[in-house]
Amino acid sequence: MSKVMVDVVFHLLTSKKENVSPEYIEYRRKWNENPKNFIVGDFPIHIDIENNTTCNLKCFMCFQAYSKPDPVMIDMKDFRQCIDEGVAKGLCSIKMQYRGEPLLDPLLEEKVKYAKDHGILEVMMNSNATLLTEARSRKLIKAGLDKIICSVDGCTKEVYESVRIGASFEKVLQNIKRLQEIKKEVGSQKPIVRVQMVETPRNYFQKEEYLNFWQKIADQVATEDMLDWSGSSDDATPLPEFACQQLWQRLVVLADGDVVPCCRAVKAGREKLGVVGNIHKDSLENIWKGKLLETYRTLHKNGESHKIPMCTACDHRKRMITKGEPLVCGVKTN
Repeated sequence: MSKVMVDVVFHLLTSKKENVSPEYIEYRRKWNENPKNFIVGDFPIHIDIENNTTCNLKCFMCFQAYSKPDPVMIDMKDFRQCIDEGVAKGLCSIKMQYRGEPLLDPLLEEKVKYAKDHGILEVMMNSNATLLTEARSRKLIKAGLDKIICSVDGCTKEVYESVRIGASFEKVLQNIKRLQEIKKEVGSQKPIVRVQMVETPRNYFQKEEYLNFWQKIADQVATEDMLDWSGSSDDATPLPEFACQQLWQRLVVLADGDVVPCCRAVKAGREKLGVVGNIHKDSLENIWKGKLLETYRTLHKNGESHKIPMCTACDHRKRMITKGEPLVCGVKTN
């Protein structure tokens, strides 16, 4: 039987100490231990809920620059359906983003508040922070957002704007600084602000400077490896000791209601690989415990992920094969 392994693509460079509840500690314990022990809980620990598929930028390393998804936004009814079912069955956390920029959703803060008011322990989102105005910052704080991961690929105007096509470094910097100032003004420690850079050929040389610059502003600073979102070359090389942790942790609900099992199950932003259900036709619990996901888990446990087309296109898996790096046992952070 294979071991749960993860390719290290996320690198937390610095983080300020957080005060966490016993419930949060238990949630993180399950996040780490369930995949290692192949424990399928009654319900996914975490769900990525895609608010919208659209983005206001065209970053060169992202599918939004060359293969935009059809514009879709999840409505409040579908969002509430996911939260209501999840809270009743043990859902711990959600991330309110997948392919698009969540601040393009005018109902974002209402959705955050609904999730927090109904008992979700951790509500997170990724954002390019270009639309993070003072008004939106105040609304997100008031709604109870726990964490915002700001994608900022540089610490100088020239480098940042060569990656984040269509964005202004000065504007994003001011937006993040103002969010931190407002938190202090209202006496809130949330949302935790993580500034995160995708390491690309245009900015990787800035890594140390990036850390020194952003750790004075953000609560956390991180980098992540650049991935091939195109999924252009499948690799069915057997990887007998590999089992992907996400199959025991999460589901991804797309804006149109389709459900996929992981964060790499949409190729080039448009082609869905391995759809396991739809929230308009079935419950998330039934999808989570369904035969298709159980088949995927069994193949992974047996070291046969190469038999799943969705997994042969996954860049996380391909990097383990092509880079020849040691596999690292453990669990990738959200």
